[in-house]
Amino acid sequence: MQALTSLAFYLGVVAYSAASTLFFLELLRPASPRRWASSCLAAGGVFHAGHVIAGSVLSNVCPVESLHFGLSFSALMAVAAYFALRRRFRLDALGVLVAPLALTFLLGAQFVSEGSSATSNLPRGLLLLHIAANVIGVGLFLLAGASGAFYVVEERRLKQKRLGTVSRMPPLAVLDRASHRLLLAGFPLLTFGIVTGSLFMDRLQGFSGGEWLRASLGYASWLLLAVVLVLRRTAGFSGRRAAYGTLAGVGCVLLVMLAYVLRATPG
Repeated sequence: MQALTSLAFYLGVVAYSAASTLFFLELLRPASPRRWASSCLAAGGVFHAGHVIAGSVLSNVCPVESLHFGLSFSALMAVAAYFALRRRFRLDALGVLVAPLALTFLLGAQFVSEGSSATSNLPRGLLLLHIAANVIGVGLFLLAGASGAFYVVEERRLKQKRLGTVSRMPPLAVLDRASHRLLLAGFPLLTFGIVTGSLFMDRLQGFSGGEWLRASLGYASWLLLAVVLVLRRTAGFSGRRAAYGTLAGVGCVLLVMLAYVLRATPG
């Protein structure tokens, strides 16, 4: 089983690396075959899933119960969301961001310890739901952040009349709509994670300054994304302003994850 886990990991790294390169070449050269890039990304997702499943079976740990696997699983959710939405919203070009993100998370998870005893006294069922909601939500937010980043870059290139790669990018309206839909899908999951996390705070022993920082960043990300969604509904907040708001909220989410990674990384 250990050999199978390692093989799936290395094949996932190779497939994600190839997808990252091919997506980048596709943006530079219109004749580059996009189907190979998408195929490599899909293969990376399959190997990635195999690595998570085999590794969790080997260590006898539920994938969403371990930060090690949860971090990796978040990127896998972003890949799955990309393939679920790319045809409907014409988001093929976003693979140039999704593939490197998936590769980074797959590699980064290897430096995170698999478990922690800090949550041993928490209700296991509710804890699993809390982690699962956060993991899936982060995956959706990663893709929303990628859409927002594409919007900002594409709009800037249009204003500068640098149209070389713009024709191969999704239309601005499509990026704006996709980012909005992804935020709508991920926000209830983030809300559930915030509420259940607040319930767990009283049960955690030795609540340190690091935990307070992570909790504060979590609340900040929830507030920023809530403001973006509310302003979209009430004040026609869209386009570049919504993209920057989305990037700020997703940035806070990534900072929360980074804080957990730094805590869990073996010294």
